Amino acid sequence: MKAGVIGTNWGRVHVQGLRKAGCDVIAMMAHDADIVARIAEEEGIPNHGTELSVLRDCDVVAIATPTASHLGYLTALQDKIVLCEKPLGLTPDNQKQFLSLNADRSYVSFPFPFLDSAKQIQQLVANGDFGDLMRITVVAGVNLPYPKTPTEWFMEDMIHPFSLLTHLFGEMQFLGARQGTGCNISAQLECQHALVDLMLCPWPHPGLHFDITLIGSKNAYQLRGGFRPDRQWWMEPLMIDDIPHGQGESAKDAIWIRANHRVAKALIDHQNHDLTDQQALELGLFPLQRALAMEQSLLPLWKALAGYDQSPTLAGNMVWQTT
Repeated sequence: MKAGVIGTNWGRVHVQGLRKAGCDVIAMMAHDADIVARIAEEEGIPNHGTELSVLRDCDVVAIATPTASHLGYLTALQDKIVLCEKPLGLTPDNQKQFLSLNADRSYVSFPFPFLDSAKQIQQLVANGDFGDLMRITVVAGVNLPYPKTPTEWFMEDMIHPFSLLTHLFGEMQFLGARQGTGCNISAQLECQHALVDLMLCPWPHPGLHFDITLIGSKNAYQLRGGFRPDRQWWMEPLMIDDIPHGQGESAKDAIWIRANHRVAKALIDHQNHDLTDQQALELGLFPLQRALAMEQSLLPLWKALAGYDQSPTLAGNMVWQTT
């Protein structure tokens, strides 16, 4: 397949991933003509430009651009096989446009289920080691220098572990949310009659932090890890009943880039019919409709934040509940 990439920053990861999956990367697009010319030369990509027309001969296109631009590109590229960066960027204002997309060959890149640690958990759950789901708690800490609202931070960063939870346990129903000062947001959902607590908070050190606790009727798992600018991505050994199992995933192995490459390979294998629909889903591939369903389960958070009821009895916290 001939492939193209939109974006010159994280887009370079997709260039590598598509090549590893067997694609011939022939085009790169970005908004800055000088930058895209330089990056295309460095990557050995023959065609480049600032218009979508540079992608006309591509079979597959990776969208690696800011979240707010995803809807426009997905709309314009419905005749292509598309791999779009996460999250989609679903909000109450654009929900209708997203749901009207007729993009049956569009996929969203959620690398978290492709981490070795995530695969370890998936295998244990499939083998019955976990039992019935009883409770989930996730703490996501964020300390990155980008101008985003607390809700945008929640959607951008909580979506990483949330994609794994959705992959493991299926559909979730939003119950309510609470916000403290700044990026302190807590949302509660229900899955398989179990409560799911998602907590976003500021982190004392630059980067991202994830702490995922899964409690089942047979065992409890805890997975921790994250990203630091000087360390990159890593995951600690999976804890099963407070005992470490395995070696974890070291930052020196570029685990996040590796997981992204695995997403691209799963997509191309699926399009080449080397993977059935079911096999692709079991690996963790998110077709557009699956990704939309996941983001829709968090959509009430936006509506809740828009209509909060501030109560002086809650020590300054703002509380929202959906009806």
